[in-house]
Amino acid sequence: MTRYKVTIEYDGKNFCGWQNQKNLLTVQGTIEKSLYKFCGKKISIFGAGRTDTGVHASGQVAHFDLNKDSLEDQNGKLGKLTMGLNFYLSRICKNEISIIETHKVEEKFHARFSAKGRKYKYTILNKRTASPLLKDKTWRVPLTLNLQLMQKASTLLIGKHDFSAFRSIECQAKSPIKTIDSIHIIKNKELIEIYVEAKSFLMNQVRIITGTLVEIGLNKKTEKDILMALKSHKRNYAGVTAPPHALVLEQVIY
Repeated sequence: MTRYKVTIEYDGKNFCGWQNQKNLLTVQGTIEKSLYKFCGKKISIFGAGRTDTGVHASGQVAHFDLNKDSLEDQNGKLGKLTMGLNFYLSRICKNEISIIETHKVEEKFHARFSAKGRKYKYTILNKRTASPLLKDKTWRVPLTLNLQLMQKASTLLIGKHDFSAFRSIECQAKSPIKTIDSIHIIKNKELIEIYVEAKSFLMNQVRIITGTLVEIGLNKKTEKDILMALKSHKRNYAGVTAPPHALVLEQVIY
């Protein structure tokens, strides 16, 4: 039995998140279906993170074990496995999921537990008028955002905190204590990109952080609200939960 690590890109718009759910279309379930068509066996895959409904990925990572010969091409690369999975994925979900890379890894490798960090990007369209080309990948905020206020406030979230106020009521994590390694906010004309990196995240944490920073940028909240949210653990001090369709899991770090 050989363990394989795959890097995955997907458009999450039509999926009910990553994790398998009974009678619902998920990214994990769709890849497992393609694996079954490829090798004729039911194979379980394990992802690095559980992206929510509607959230995208350009660098999701998963692993699975497979006992199948001759997966390497004449150059020793795993082209047959990569292309084989993509062949079936293109027919099952019309290219909404793609296997970008495939590698053999040691048996002790685990996509989730071996990860040292995860990096998300949230994209805001700060523009008065709508953009038909960007509507499915950005959150449009029509009023002007104060970038300096957002950047300054974001520094309060860096480090180890109790993020109870920044997680969904449906979050099943045993502890609300998380450590944010970095938050970078970059503006390119009408696009504002928020990059958040940590070893792991709570459910909806990045989206609530984004919503909070947007409300600060609109002068609806202040740095005091962030401090109160971290101190009191009360959800009302944090901002709205930003929409899922503008969030991308960019990278899993090992």
